[in-house]
Amino acid sequence: MRRPKSKHLLLGLILTVILALAVQGCGQPSGQAPSAPAAKAGTRTIVDMTGRSVEIPTPENLQRVAVLTSPLVQLMYAVGAQDKLCAMTASQSRFKLFEKFYPRQAQIPAPRRTAADINIEALLAADPQFCIGSEVDMDLVEKNTDLPTVRISTTNAPEQVFENHKATVRLFGEIFGQPARAEYYCRFLDGMLREIKSRTAELPADKRVKVYMGFNPDHLTTYGGDTYMQYLIEAAGCRNAAQELSTLGGREGGLAEVSLEQVLSWDPDLIVVDYGNAADLARDPTWSGLRAVKEGRVLRIPVGGFLWHRNSAESAALLPLWLAINAYPDRFAGVSIENEIKRYYREIYGFALSDADVAGILHPVDTPAGGQSGQPNAGKGGGAGSANAGPAAGR
Repeated sequence: MRRPKSKHLLLGLILTVILALAVQGCGQPSGQAPSAPAAKAGTRTIVDMTGRSVEIPTPENLQRVAVLTSPLVQLMYAVGAQDKLCAMTASQSRFKLFEKFYPRQAQIPAPRRTAADINIEALLAADPQFCIGSEVDMDLVEKNTDLPTVRISTTNAPEQVFENHKATVRLFGEIFGQPARAEYYCRFLDGMLREIKSRTAELPADKRVKVYMGFNPDHLTTYGGDTYMQYLIEAAGCRNAAQELSTLGGREGGLAEVSLEQVLSWDPDLIVVDYGNAADLARDPTWSGLRAVKEGRVLRIPVGGFLWHRNSAESAALLPLWLAINAYPDRFAGVSIENEIKRYYREIYGFALSDADVAGILHPVDTPAGGQSGQPNAGKGGGAGSANAGPAAGR
């Protein structure tokens, strides 16, 4: 390290710094704190859901955004910002319904494979202005890049699931300059929950349908009472058969394995699966003795823009109603889940679903690679997720 050439040079540098500080002090009125530095031209500062201040482009300067957590991709359509997507999560490519209305989605790079598993080189090649995602995904991005990150909180109490979805949609509305569309979703969700409650509120606890949700081919993976699914089931006026379980230590937001003996002891009134159907369980001697199977009360979980048994804005708005209609058909006489799904897609996304599209949502098929999918080629569809969604669409 080089030293100053002379004491005179060092003294001169000290005097220069003192003079600069003095001039700066003269420019600030006495007793007034220095103002915060202004955002750069074309940018603004927002506060994400974890309380962090993030500088991002103003809505008119937004061009390229990476959305790296699966259920959040659909919110780009909810606020009409899908044209800004430059990178997303790979799992979204399994669900083809949105591609019918917005074919470009099939070409969007997908560097995020699963939680905290992101191809950083591919993400940087997509050249996003910033990234949006869960805390675990954004931790990885922040550790390996200089990209700004907007974090969606995934640590909220499960009982706040509906408020958390509304807060998330409102944040997207703020980011993309579409607060009216965000508020429309919030009103839609609140209205749906009120309608269900008005029809089920007086049901005594022992008369509420006990629901078991069994996932994977063996149907022995479920959500316990300390997860968001507990509150979606309760919103439907039902009881979670697995309520006694604590599963938050499990994978994927609370999924945990249970034993067949546990399911037999619960003897649920209604079973929801994501593989197979009622006939499959009726042929299986290990399941055929259950009351729900004997009575044919086995349902296949719907799949729309994303899996309905994952925590998304779509499942929050539609799964409780779908479950309530199936649990209490007499109380929901005259309410068509097909029409309500069409209304949601029309008013929130601007998509005009055909009857075949809705059938694909309600009756998904097992894909050859495993997992579930709607019917990607059913119907012709219509719309493009444009500003025709939301308040302008009406009912």
